[in-house]
Amino acid sequence: MNFKVILSEVLLLLLIKLRFCEAVTCNGMIKFGNACCGNEGYYTSLHTCCNGFIKLGNACCGNEGYYTSLHTCCNGVIKLGNTCCGNEGYYTSLYTCCSGVVKLGNACCGNEGYYKSLHTCCNGVIKLGNACCGSQGYYTLLFVCCNGNIKLGSHC
Repeated sequence: MNFKVILSEVLLLLLIKLRFCEAVTCNGMIKFGNACCGNEGYYTSLHTCCNGFIKLGNACCGNEGYYTSLHTCCNGVIKLGNTCCGNEGYYTSLYTCCSGVVKLGNACCGNEGYYKSLHTCCNGVIKLGNACCGSQGYYTLLFVCCNGNIKLGSHC
């Protein structure tokens, strides 16, 4: 070992002891980081190891790194969103996947998206309400379904 290598390892050990950084042993060599990717060290809080290469992110999509808080991997391609609908990424807080197409809403009625807090799906048609009475939507807090007819109140 030459003097520069010994000096750099002593400096690294000193920094570790003083808690300025973390170190890991990768194939017998002390490296900065808390994980190894081949012969190199890296910090898992910022990087990931994708097929032997250190990349920014916390997950891999093929050979590329990405952050799962913003993106997802759809069929080997990084897309915005937290899940996939076919080859497209989307955020489940705003959208849903209906028959392989991204739609606004959190539920599907046939091929269309809708929000369950405002609407319901009656016989394949989106209606206002939270329940169906035949093919009509209604709100159970205000109405009741009596023999296929919607009536005000809670009793038929």
